[in-house]
Amino acid sequence: MEDGFSSYSSLYDTSSLLQFCNDDSASAASSMEVTDRIASLEQRVQMQEDDIQLLKSALADVVRRLNITEEQQAMLNRKGPTKGDH
Repeated sequence: MEDGFSSYSSLYDTSSLLQFCNDDSASAASSMEVTDRIASLEQRVQMQEDDIQLLKSALADVVRRLNITEEQQAMLNRKGPTKGDH
């Protein structure tokens, strides 16, 4: 029965796996992937911050225009009906 186990051990040679796990180049590649992912996320956050600033600006413009319209409407209501109104 030992002969059967010894044949399996040659199929599952773990020395190359251990070498890979201990290899600094593998961790360096993983570190590069993490660094790239962080850079990508930072870029995405910056784009979202830019979008938020644009939305704030557009909203401020809408509020300003709405205030102007409300003021004009209030002035028209104070003047009373015009000749064309019945």
